Amino acid sequence: MSEEEKIPPMSFQQRRMQHILDSRPIAPKKTYRLNKVSPKRAAKIEAQKASGDSILDKWFEARREEMTGKCSLCGGKTEKHNDETYRRSIHHLFDKRRNMFPSIATHEDNWLEVCFFGNSCHTNIHNGTISWSMLRDSAGWSVIVEKFKKVYMYIAEEERRNIPEVFLPYVNGLIK
Repeated sequence: MSEEEKIPPMSFQQRRMQHILDSRPIAPKKTYRLNKVSPKRAAKIEAQKASGDSILDKWFEARREEMTGKCSLCGGKTEKHNDETYRRSIHHLFDKRRNMFPSIATHEDNWLEVCFFGNSCHTNIHNGTISWSMLRDSAGWSVIVEKFKKVYMYIAEEERRNIPEVFLPYVNGLIK
């Protein structure tokens, strides 16, 4: 057998592809990457860094001074003495994110000291494992109600619709 007989004949598509590859190389694909942080948000973060401590940073520092080192819900150890992770043990009672309660985001009573490691009370509150109804049955409920009563008058009128139902019985005595 000759060499020509060993090579199978090429189809039209194979010949066309070979012609394309021989005469003009395929350009490499451009890769596009999304920014992890938008340019607008990055500028805002830089402005906050340039101005020094933000209001929220100062709020966290003040809450750290009030921390006891003990979880309000389970009695476990919190991160009070750890400079890197102490914020993980400070839980906002009324959400500072998602624009639910921005008027009281930095109110001095809008927080609860909870453990982050161990029983993970902070994480369990955020993922819904610990709900408001479960908190109502906990030992720390009286502290939560007292803090709610102190904070209620500072909640903006349009934000009051976001108050969890478990607090509605306590609202009646607070309205003047």
